[in-house]
Amino acid sequence: MPNQVRVGLVGVGQRGLNHLQSLVKLQSEEIGSFVALADPFAENLSPEKIHQWEPNYDERGMHLFSSADEMIQSGEVDVIWFAMPPNQHRGEIERAAEAGIAVFAEKPQTLFFDEALSQAEAIDAAGIPNTVGFQMRFHPAYKAIRDHLADKWTAAMMMVAEGAVEGHGVKHTHTEERGGPANRIWTANRAWSGTSMVEAGIHQTDIMRYWSDDDVEWVRASYVERPKHLWDIEGDNPIYYNVTYGFKKGAIGTLIFTKPGRSYYNGRFDTVIWEHGTIKIEGNSIVDYHYAGDDWSPRLRPSVDETRKVICEDPGFDGMAMQNTYQLAKTFLESIIEEDESLTRNTYRSSLNSLASVLAANASNDLGGEKINIDDFMYSDDFARFRARPAGM
Repeated sequence: MPNQVRVGLVGVGQRGLNHLQSLVKLQSEEIGSFVALADPFAENLSPEKIHQWEPNYDERGMHLFSSADEMIQSGEVDVIWFAMPPNQHRGEIERAAEAGIAVFAEKPQTLFFDEALSQAEAIDAAGIPNTVGFQMRFHPAYKAIRDHLADKWTAAMMMVAEGAVEGHGVKHTHTEERGGPANRIWTANRAWSGTSMVEAGIHQTDIMRYWSDDDVEWVRASYVERPKHLWDIEGDNPIYYNVTYGFKKGAIGTLIFTKPGRSYYNGRFDTVIWEHGTIKIEGNSIVDYHYAGDDWSPRLRPSVDETRKVICEDPGFDGMAMQNTYQLAKTFLESIIEEDESLTRNTYRSSLNSLASVLAANASNDLGGEKINIDDFMYSDDFARFRARPAGM
């Protein structure tokens, strides 16, 4: 495969460094040429710092920029990975699209849905290759669940993601210089992350859509707020999120997300109900409990073992693992090189439903648990205040 696509990365922070690792590996495999980095903070561009994360990074010939616009105007790149904090966008994606540069947008694409619509319109008008960084779609076991459900009707999905607020870690953006948290843990700060539901729960929201091959039609949400006396230390994002999604084909999705302080615990629970079975993740196996006999209801009730069918063996890493980030990057570059958009598993436009759903969950909580239609949230004047960037931000 020719090494012909010139790749730039904007944002060399925690997630940006994950993408950098994938892009270095892909260049060694002659899938794209990794040629440019941009970050407003000079130390994030230093080879010494980057080598701590990726020893194989080669700074020779690398073009370094202090802003996305410098990279866009340079003429040195054909595709840009945007890995900026989501509240820091100021039209860079639109300007990249207008310049004919392909766009990889890390999730959440922005915290303000009006900006997401602007980005999508610019991408569509330019006709450039594009995708959004939902790496869970590239987990082999999660793909097996989608394939297994392809000829079935999904009735319900439940995902519980138990985590700790400290798990976010210290970030690389100097938030203290930009009106953000002094400790730089912007993922625990509502103004920078949009809440943990937007910053992280968007992954589970998107994978529900992927499994069921469906879109969210409505959302209802209730959060448990973190006590105010903890905000200076732990951030002002809620401790607990309970979100219910209604899907267009009739399924109900339940997402529970937890972010207490001082627990340092991480756990997960995933299950999918279709009309004749229950899909579970059990250790290293994805299992469907389903009676396949023609004699329903059988005279003798079958045992659990008789209904247990292994769909696939879990490869041993979770949906957020680096293997999935690498496969996402590889597939996107191959889709550009081969000029085959069908290779990607989402587009910017198709991913708007995932972003709108988590932003609407915030709005539902703010409105006392009101049921919100997603199309209304996206376009109705009734929700304009929830879509716009606040004045002065």
